Amino acid sequence: MIKTIQRRLDAILHWNISFVGGFLGGYAILSHAGVFGSAQTGNLMEMASNVRFMEWEEVGLRLLAMVIFACGVIASYMLTNYTNLHMRKLAIWVDAAGLGLTALLPDWFSPIAGVYPIFFCSAFQWGVYSGADGFNSATVFITNNFKQSVLGWTQYALTKDKEFKRKAVLYSNTVLMFFLGALLGVTGVAAFGNALGACVGFIPLAVARIFISIGELPVEDETPEETEEEAEEMMEEAKILEKEEKKKI
Repeated sequence: MIKTIQRRLDAILHWNISFVGGFLGGYAILSHAGVFGSAQTGNLMEMASNVRFMEWEEVGLRLLAMVIFACGVIASYMLTNYTNLHMRKLAIWVDAAGLGLTALLPDWFSPIAGVYPIFFCSAFQWGVYSGADGFNSATVFITNNFKQSVLGWTQYALTKDKEFKRKAVLYSNTVLMFFLGALLGVTGVAAFGNALGACVGFIPLAVARIFISIGELPVEDETPEETEEEAEEMMEEAKILEKEEKKKI
């Protein structure tokens, strides 16, 4: 089990954090009047409506949300490129802090202002966890992941190329985990309320931290049986590839 996690850590951690991204979105939407704190598309659409109807206070709140989101992007970039911090660990703590602060904000806050911490931590998370296994993939919103999943399965059906299948599996699992995280987010709010509901999000964050710790464990030498099993798998893959090449000729 540990060796499997270590070998597939990049993808496993990506799916785990996608679950967290879904939780952040689902929690924010249900607890703060439909405000999606993980992206700016909806924020800009709502801002356009506010401008049209001259709701200037709402415009100001949404502009500040954009600034906070931008600060999260800048912070993740600067810390990634100009420090030696372990960014994957740090992003988990930033998410935890964002959820905790959101839970502590008073209920009389504007729904937009109430998710300012989520705007920041989502942007920070996006900057750190932006892909896996060589594929670009966001963990805080899902449209492109769904598109790439559909394309991957379509390309695999047409070509039988295993690389397209690998792509499809990565993106499909990302979409699934995001949905399950959103489901947990709305369930947490419905069951425990806004404050305690946010604390439910600490569970997948703790799991992600455990995965990172497992990935840092020393890699044990493979047993002869495991080496033989891997060799057999490689031989089977080579035979499949050879057959596919013959079909192309």
